[in-house]
Amino acid sequence: MKKLNLFVINKKIIFLLMTVFYGVVNAQCIPYTGQIMTSGNTYCINGNYTIASGVNIPNGATLIVQSGQFQVSGVQVMGILEINDGASVRSNGSITIGTFGTQVSSKVKLGTKSFLSLTGSVIQGDPSFGGLYPGTSMIEMGSWSAVEICGTFTQQSKTYPSVKYVGAPNAKAYCIAKAEVSGGGDTAVISDDNQIVTIAMSSVVGLGAGGSSFCGPNATSATCPSLWPSGLSNDKDECGNAPAIINELDSFCTKLGAAGTPDGFTKFGITVQQKANAWPENVPNGFLAMEAKNKGFVITRVQHVSQTPQIGDAIADPKEGMLLYDIQDKCVKLYNGSQWKCVERSCND
Repeated sequence: MKKLNLFVINKKIIFLLMTVFYGVVNAQCIPYTGQIMTSGNTYCINGNYTIASGVNIPNGATLIVQSGQFQVSGVQVMGILEINDGASVRSNGSITIGTFGTQVSSKVKLGTKSFLSLTGSVIQGDPSFGGLYPGTSMIEMGSWSAVEICGTFTQQSKTYPSVKYVGAPNAKAYCIAKAEVSGGGDTAVISDDNQIVTIAMSSVVGLGAGGSSFCGPNATSATCPSLWPSGLSNDKDECGNAPAIINELDSFCTKLGAAGTPDGFTKFGITVQQKANAWPENVPNGFLAMEAKNKGFVITRVQHVSQTPQIGDAIADPKEGMLLYDIQDKCVKLYNGSQWKCVERSCND
């Protein structure tokens, strides 16, 4: 009896192992080399790859551009197209995301500093049939990503936006349309997220800005300088700006300065210029203000301090908050109470 139970248990274990094995095999990425994709499978591209024909991603299938640049003549997305961090997709044709009334969700998802650039158009089909049925088709954009549409942009959905931000709260992403933009009218909006910077360089009909940071219609760098990314040409007939835009984007998060009424004003000032009547009293929340047009501020310079204070360091007994310039390490250092750290650009949140 015990042998029988052990046999049954062993059969169950073998069955479970086989199930896990086949699950792992099926979950693996299939290298994409231009073959017809089938539902239930995930396909991957690593490194630069070019295909002369168009690509169809059916419902239930996923194509992941893991690295490099994928160049294609056109894309039909009924499943999922993922463009991983730093990767890109370029198309000399158009892209269609979803199909009207099919009740099948689809999306294009961009990772951090990735981009999608098309010489053709983007058509967002609404599978929900105007909100009557389930299903969405969307572009999800990560931190500092960019979508450059050199052809027209058409959004069918009225009950949900076609562009969604999925990146870090303090970053942004750019959706740039260089030709005509059109929507379904009524309450149709392109995005509800203010991290999405929408730049419409031509006409806009039937599509609202929603909560996005919007510049348009007929946008130029002069009409919205604070939103305009470096690398984007004012010539709407010039396509292929996405790489330059991505290269210029700041990957560091930032935090807005404090707003509201100042707690006080500066009482002490040192200037080598002619003193203005209201200075330094017009500088809020300061203790000491200094100004010059052709002079620099030189802090204490020492030969070297170790990250963790050591005998023989230039500063024998550092105090928390102490600031100096380390000549050997060529940086301004701050002592945080236990270590000297170079003051470097990073997230200040």
